[in-house]
Amino acid sequence: MKRLMAGISLTALVLAAALTARGDTPDAERAKTWDENATAESLGLEPLKLQDGFFPLFPWGGFDDGDTIIGSMSECGFNMPGFISAGALPSARKYSMKAIIRFPAPLYTEGGDAEEYEKKVKEAVAPTKDDPDVIGYYLIDEPGADKFPALAVSVAAIKKHAPGKLAYINLFPGYASTLGADAVSQLGTWTYTEYLERYVQEVKPQFISYDNYMVEYSDDMTSAERAASYWHDMLEVRRIAMKYKIPWWNTVSSLSLRPKSSPPTPARLAFQAYTSLAAGCNALSWYLYSLAAGYTYKPLNEAGDRTLTWLYLQAVNRQIQTVGSFLTQFESTDVWFSDPAPVPGLPQNPGTLVAGLTLSWSKMSEPDEITDTPQVMVGEFRSKEDSRRAVMIVNLNFRRSLKADFQTQDGYHVTGAFNPVANKISDRPETGWWILPGHGTLFVLEK
Repeated sequence: MKRLMAGISLTALVLAAALTARGDTPDAERAKTWDENATAESLGLEPLKLQDGFFPLFPWGGFDDGDTIIGSMSECGFNMPGFISAGALPSARKYSMKAIIRFPAPLYTEGGDAEEYEKKVKEAVAPTKDDPDVIGYYLIDEPGADKFPALAVSVAAIKKHAPGKLAYINLFPGYASTLGADAVSQLGTWTYTEYLERYVQEVKPQFISYDNYMVEYSDDMTSAERAASYWHDMLEVRRIAMKYKIPWWNTVSSLSLRPKSSPPTPARLAFQAYTSLAAGCNALSWYLYSLAAGYTYKPLNEAGDRTLTWLYLQAVNRQIQTVGSFLTQFESTDVWFSDPAPVPGLPQNPGTLVAGLTLSWSKMSEPDEITDTPQVMVGEFRSKEDSRRAVMIVNLNFRRSLKADFQTQDGYHVTGAFNPVANKISDRPETGWWILPGHGTLFVLEK
């Protein structure tokens, strides 16, 4: 379910999530339900490994319409068509797309005969377990902690009968209801940290995937309370994933989920994509592409026609395909925000690579006409193969372009910025680096 449960106060959920993401729970003495000393090695985790240069980019949902819709997804800049049946694989191959297979009946178990379940999984994955175009199998969306024991069985079965393939599970955001809320608990835990920790320790997944739509719900981050949820979820999922040495994927909004929501803009789409990349996200999915009753401003409307959202999404996807692919050569080391941070409690410059930032607005206006301060998110990366480093700077303003420059430490210097259109490193422009609203720029550094 992507919609919140009826009757739950969204503001209350956001405030609770912001607190629990930082660990400031009302009951600090509550007993831990996970092992604080657990590691990737002690849990025997097997992280998902994809081919070099492949950054999964897909529309969230199930699609089996064949060439027409899958072809339009490819043209829109996706390299996976969401979750499809094995029968739609020829269409995916036609457009050089990878796929996650979704079966007519759920492939996870909630009990019953373990031997029969093993047999079911083995038979289901047999036709595609060696197919290089299949990266995994869809299991479930947004499970509560009560489903973790059953999902552990499901994940283990896929690892056994389809080695190297992904058991796809997408988790709740932190603003889902917790234990003690005035509603049935969606998470089934007291905090979001507890939910994530238990998920990793009990299910032993190959990755973490979650969704968060607070960029839309916050009116493009103008509501500080709701914006806090977006940042806190992202940083907490990143922290847990890095702690256990597994990839993490993000699911964000590509339409209007609520009747009062404004339509997606290029800046909103870019903001969600580039902030995810800057935080070290390893894949991005968009909710949704089409076939979404009750939602508006979709990339494809009810008649199957492309909309302005489709055009804006195509522009962002084509950037993310090349930038994301380039970043697979690197690993995330730090994430921080300029001062003042967009919401309280976010990390400031840790001083590991960037020594200082210089940010400015356009000089076409008189200084006293612009009262707000430029704000950016900074992601730092190191190469997996050599001494190169990388820095991504994201403009957090949805309306105004900013000019950015920065000083480096440890003898590094900027060799250029990555051009997502030409798919190469470009020299420094004479006018300096301008970053569009909501967009990011990736800089490559060498000694």
